[in-house]
Amino acid sequence: STVFKDTRELAKATVQLVDKVLSGGKPDGLDEKTYNNDVKVVPSILLTPHEVDKSNYQAQVVDSGYIKADELK
Repeated sequence: STVFKDTRELAKATVQLVDKVLSGGKPDGLDEKTYNNDVKVVPSILLTPHEVDKSNYQAQVVDSGYIKADELK
């Protein structure tokens, strides 16, 4: 199995974060406790990774529209 992080979700979260910051606001949904880089806790937007293997790759990466089935061959 492997870990799948949908870059479409990452792009959407990035656009929302940048839009909020550029309009003078504070981004929604920041995790201000989890990510510590040994200097400070870094406010982060944490997206859910998905475990993908042969039993669920169809639903996770093909049916979701992330990749076409023929591109996996």
